[in-house]
Amino acid sequence: MKRIFALVVSMAALSAVCMAQLKNATDASIKQVASANEKITTIQCPFERTQKMEFMAEAAVSKGTFNYSKPSQLSMVYENGEIFVINESSVSVGNKGKVRSLKATNKHVEDLASTLLKCLKGDVASLDGTLKNTEKGAKHIVYTIDVDYKVGRSDVVSLELRYDKNDFTLVSIRLNEEDGSYTIYELQNKVLNKEIPASTYVVAKKKK
Repeated sequence: MKRIFALVVSMAALSAVCMAQLKNATDASIKQVASANEKITTIQCPFERTQKMEFMAEAAVSKGTFNYSKPSQLSMVYENGEIFVINESSVSVGNKGKVRSLKATNKHVEDLASTLLKCLKGDVASLDGTLKNTEKGAKHIVYTIDVDYKVGRSDVVSLELRYDKNDFTLVSIRLNEEDGSYTIYELQNKVLNKEIPASTYVVAKKKK
């Protein structure tokens, strides 16, 4: 359960810096990304989280399965059995049959859910901060957003969003902190618009 709360802390930091309108969002690709993602109803794929903190000698890598259904359902199921779920207005974590709702215990949870869903919808223009760079490579479009961490109440100073240049879906999110720490969430081999059962977004409790 400690690892899943590490996910919540890092993603809550992301949520704290992404709550307004993006400044300097003039690149035409931002509208392309938003428009293309209007056609996406679900995403299902393996995902990988890479986390490197200042005190860590090496980055820690966690893997699992990622599910997203528009407009507001998301789950990250880790290989070790831990699960993080957004289902409409509720956010829950679970491990080995133990379930905990985060809405009442973490003031950033509502913002966290909103931020994750905005990134998945390609709604880059609604993120807070200043767009400092747009890099268009052969395979990806990368938006680098500078953040005032004091305003955001976190140590995140910049955010990198990577979108596929062919279908414009989200590939990865990277959070860079002031001390050099970072967390990356990468979606791999995405399957789009496949029906995902509603039960995917329910954290099952252990039967007594």
